[in-house]
Amino acid sequence: MIKNFPYGKAPFWLLVMAIVSSVLLIALGRKESERPDLILVTFTGAHYDAYRQAIPRFEREHHVKVDVELTHWSSLQSRLQNAILANTDVPDLVEMLEGSLGYFTRGPRADVGLIDLTEKIHSEGIDHRVVASRFSLWTTQGRNYGIPHDVHPIMLAYRRDIIEQLGINVNDLDTWDKFVEVGHRVTKDKDGDGVIDQYMIDLPYGGNWGLILLLLQKGGQLFDKDGNVAFDSEDTAQVMQWYLHQTRSKEKIATDCGATQLLMKSMSDGLALFFITPDWRSRFYEMDMPNLAGKMALMPMPAWTKGGRRTSVWGGTGLVITKRTKHPELAWELAKYLYFDKQELGQRYKKTNIIPPFKEAWDLPEFGVPNRFYSNQPIGKLYAALAPETPPTYSAAVDGLARASLDQAYSRSAEHYKANGDAGLMDKIRAELKKSAERVREMVERDKVFHREDTL
Repeated sequence: MIKNFPYGKAPFWLLVMAIVSSVLLIALGRKESERPDLILVTFTGAHYDAYRQAIPRFEREHHVKVDVELTHWSSLQSRLQNAILANTDVPDLVEMLEGSLGYFTRGPRADVGLIDLTEKIHSEGIDHRVVASRFSLWTTQGRNYGIPHDVHPIMLAYRRDIIEQLGINVNDLDTWDKFVEVGHRVTKDKDGDGVIDQYMIDLPYGGNWGLILLLLQKGGQLFDKDGNVAFDSEDTAQVMQWYLHQTRSKEKIATDCGATQLLMKSMSDGLALFFITPDWRSRFYEMDMPNLAGKMALMPMPAWTKGGRRTSVWGGTGLVITKRTKHPELAWELAKYLYFDKQELGQRYKKTNIIPPFKEAWDLPEFGVPNRFYSNQPIGKLYAALAPETPPTYSAAVDGLARASLDQAYSRSAEHYKANGDAGLMDKIRAELKKSAERVREMVERDKVFHREDTL
């Protein structure tokens, strides 16, 4: 499409951005006389389709009109914050992405453009009916501004047919030490051409999401629950060392299979045998690789220590209500309807494989249906069983900077490892983590100056 655009790449992408942005402008700039009772904006096509199907029942029961709008996340984040600051019209409810809450809650609490839902969540007992760890994404300074849409527990998807041929019992792979031990046996050059053509696991070469989800599994965090920088910890250093060994050493067991077509080919060819698979990713495999139906299966992640946590978490979406809404109680009822109505959640799971955080939904029959792609495993039940173990994910206004700084510390440590091996590696890792963390702390402290105004 870009090649056929007559004015070049830059004008093409400017046109795309203009079209995407106009969707949100419709929601933000609509005339009052044309405005429905509630406007909800989401950035995910699957959510948009599900909500459009669910909304008519809510409209009939409450005798109201609700509009659902779809837009790109980057446009939504910047335009919504600008509209809040300018005190102009904004949607009543907005779905947000993991790590974004801090962007909207910087400065004094009185200036936050989102409704504080803390009392409602506690008074209605929602905090006991929802997976507790998922509220961490939408909580800052002890106050809760959103409700979680999903859990996203992680399992390992694996090539069951190849694993069985190799005589591996996945039930024995209950720790990462055991997993690596087996990985050393199966990672090899099978045809003698000097190139490894079978690896144990797919992990991104540059750390990225793989490093963070393994850190969360071990109990580490980018930030603590109070928003303080926490990634310069011994847990992070140990995970980083382990990660370097598995992805860059002569005895590595991991390769980077990439994404989209590269990932599909790697899975089909058996280049890697195990794949990090949160609930949402399991659905992508089904849709993109029907040729692997019956050849795949799922298992819990190996734990860092015997009897430890067998899962982690990757991603997350939540729903917030803006202070500009004229119908806060109606907005709250819509939020609960979309996120906690069991009649909707069962059908939604069937289309996405996404586990809702609302624990009462896990007994629905849809979650127990055998999945043909995953060797007839009831994967909804398997994921739901791990959901209560998922670690919390804390963030701050500088979440993006923290992730980038962690990647930089990893890259500099990787350069040292390439040149020196394990000699001085842990000292280098600790020093780089400290350097990166201090840079992020400077930005966090600037933001805390504004929060202190709340107590003056």
